[in-house]
Amino acid sequence: MLLQPTNIKQFFLPKALLFLLGLLPFCLGGCAGTSELSTGENAAPALHASNEVFPIDVYDPWESWNRSIYRFNAELDRFIFLPVVRTYVAVTPDPARESVSNFFANLDTLITMGNQLLQLKVMEAAQSVYRFALNSTVGIFGLFDPASAIQVPKHKEDFGQTLGYWGTPAGPYLVLPFVGPSNLRDAGGTAVDAIAFSQIDPFNASSFQLRYPPVLALNLINKRYSEPFRYYQSGSPFEYDLVRFLYTEKRQLDIER
Repeated sequence: MLLQPTNIKQFFLPKALLFLLGLLPFCLGGCAGTSELSTGENAAPALHASNEVFPIDVYDPWESWNRSIYRFNAELDRFIFLPVVRTYVAVTPDPARESVSNFFANLDTLITMGNQLLQLKVMEAAQSVYRFALNSTVGIFGLFDPASAIQVPKHKEDFGQTLGYWGTPAGPYLVLPFVGPSNLRDAGGTAVDAIAFSQIDPFNASSFQLRYPPVLALNLINKRYSEPFRYYQSGSPFEYDLVRFLYTEKRQLDIER
């Protein structure tokens, strides 16, 4: 699943150039500052008033709605998720947090494996099977990660990538409540992955989480704990546009690797 060096040179460097060009208005605008950087209450100003195309433009016909959801997610993150994460870090020892992350990451390997098979990536799927089997047995149901210790490659695939692999366009950009950046294709892929996981989950973790909400809550806390992104810390009034561009480019890289 890792990009090969030749692919990096051929694919990533041109896009990096575009990205650097796109940073120019951010650098110029970041010095001015707006109240959105601290409160998130006002929508970020448009990048341009004309019809000129900028390198970071993304198809976003629902931009007004998406910006509202972006601000909603930022406030939810600020007042609920991050305080909970800070408490989780304060009361949970490092080894325990690592085991929690390992457990849920091991379960996600099943989704990756299924999507690798759908993309005809047989070798990568075999590596995922080996990783899951090793971590589920020697690693005690995935609480430990011996597969990484012996350098078994770790992949990540989802149904949105599978759809993209077979040529399905991304569709309009979409910000999902609680979830964050997405697009029409990836949002549908997330739903399919969730349904598929509930059918193939060998440890009954999905039904277990429904029966025991604290386990579901732990999964959600772990997901936020594992994500380093923080809203409105970019130093630019154009953060929404930057996140939108980076998400879109990253998903394209994920599909083409």
